[in-house]
Amino acid sequence: MSLERYSFCFLRYVHEPLSGEFANVGVLLWAPQSNFLGFKASQKYTRLSHFFYDFQPQDHRQMIARIDTQFRKLAKELADTQRLPFAQEPESARDLAIKLIPHDDAALQWSLSGGGLTDSPAAELDILFQDAVARHYESSEEARRDDGVIYREIYSRAFESAVVKPHIASHEVKAPLASHVFKQAWKNGVWNVYQPLSFDLKQAESIRNKALRWDSLTRFLADSDDKPKIHLLLGAPTGGEQRKDYANAKDILHASKLAKLIEEDEAADFASELADRVEKAGAA
Repeated sequence: MSLERYSFCFLRYVHEPLSGEFANVGVLLWAPQSNFLGFKASQKYTRLSHFFYDFQPQDHRQMIARIDTQFRKLAKELADTQRLPFAQEPESARDLAIKLIPHDDAALQWSLSGGGLTDSPAAELDILFQDAVARHYESSEEARRDDGVIYREIYSRAFESAVVKPHIASHEVKAPLASHVFKQAWKNGVWNVYQPLSFDLKQAESIRNKALRWDSLTRFLADSDDKPKIHLLLGAPTGGEQRKDYANAKDILHASKLAKLIEEDEAADFASELADRVEKAGAA
């Protein structure tokens, strides 16, 4: 068996660099000895839409397709000429990746390189893609209703009323260690910001992890100079078996007392109270 060295790096979707949250969406593998260069990526976006409320699926798909095309062209050139079109040969898969797709502050970023020995670079690429990318998008953890659906179907009426809508704007809360753009916000001395969160998930671990992630982000955002009033607009599981997990998630989010929790069955009262607050602020 003849083994050769290879290196690889993951293409990651990083929604907000300061939050540290990311999802692997692709993998690049390079094996110099056999001149193998392979890139595989997923254009599925349900998981990204679930984790990142204002994720733009069409832009993401177009970018992934563009990157895939560039690497296919480079792989063909390598196969035809037996060399890469660079003045200096890259030292690793990441070094190669950023020559083609430079590192900047965009949402798609390259991980550090890993590597090893293999007798089949193509098979190794398939394994890495399945383990680190594909299985997450094919898992049963996907949301029944994602954040966008929760907003549109449950809470959008509150923000689209004639009284409220003219005052609603997007606002980015910036803190030393994190930032987040709230698509629904209005200012009345302080910024009132609103985030829809779907917990209509199929796995208990997913429900708990999402609560922990937002509890952490809320605590970071509380250090912002804005001192925002954060409102979390919750979507409950539609499956009765997740009732206890949802209750635990609410306990996690409520523990810091830094965010006000609004539940689905409170949506009508929330809309009425919001309209009253906005109207009174306008009359003041």
